Amino acid sequence: MAGRFMLTFDCEGKWGCADSLSESDRRSLTDENLRHAYASILQLLDHHRVEATFAFSGAFSQSPSAFERLRPHLEEMSLWVPDYLGPALQDIAQTKGDGWHGDQLVEATAKSRTAHEIALHGVTHVPWTRLDRSFVQKEMELFEMLEGPVKASRTFVYPRNQIAHEAVLAKQGFIGFRAARAGRSRLASLLSEFNLSEEPEQSLPGNGIIRIPAGFFLNWRSGPRRLVPAAVTCARARRLLRRAAATGGIVHYWLHPENIATAPSTFELLGQLVQDVAAARDAGDCQILTQLGYCRSHQDPGG
Repeated sequence: MAGRFMLTFDCEGKWGCADSLSESDRRSLTDENLRHAYASILQLLDHHRVEATFAFSGAFSQSPSAFERLRPHLEEMSLWVPDYLGPALQDIAQTKGDGWHGDQLVEATAKSRTAHEIALHGVTHVPWTRLDRSFVQKEMELFEMLEGPVKASRTFVYPRNQIAHEAVLAKQGFIGFRAARAGRSRLASLLSEFNLSEEPEQSLPGNGIIRIPAGFFLNWRSGPRRLVPAAVTCARARRLLRRAAATGGIVHYWLHPENIATAPSTFELLGQLVQDVAAARDAGDCQILTQLGYCRSHQDPGG
């Protein structure tokens, strides 16, 4: 019996922390650092022939010129969420967009030797739980205005994993979204990194749109999370893969490429995870899927 494995990257640039942008973020999340992080990830995945899902925030996916077409709409929307879009637009002006425009990263992902999925991670990265339906509809109007591969997205990752307005996604033509675990404190989340008895996930019931198992966050080696030994993180992943192989379960890991830009040692954990997954695949113990591949197999289990 083979388990199933998915790897998803939430791709945000500075959009992911627009409402809490620190000087450390400004120093770390530069165009140069982001290019290096994404290039390292793509090279790693190519080396091991591991497909992944790259879920880009729509605004981040755009070139500077394409972004200018969105700016008037974002300025209007900033009246609804001034604490999020206001600082974003201000920093874009002050830094000439450094860390805010990821079109070259989308292009590199699309042209990678390994066929990755490009998905959507919101358009503005404002959590949808903060938004009423009219604002979400405005986001979907902006989605239709996007340029590049992100516009063809069929699966969705909610900003900050805050689930809301599922019917809007289904109406827009998305066939699946990544589910979220129950909310917990930062301390509880940190302590969960030491739980070596964690079980793989199983398929989730859906209602018109497929709920992709929420998965596990690959430890970001920053702040208190640096206290988690790398050996523990790797052992946890290996045990999950072994249990999935025995039960046919699902192991879904996710992280941000930005985690590597801000804490480069996180890449070592990703490298070991990808190596272990590739070994399990080569042994016949693991099937690697993108989020879209999972959704399609869920729609047609025998196909």
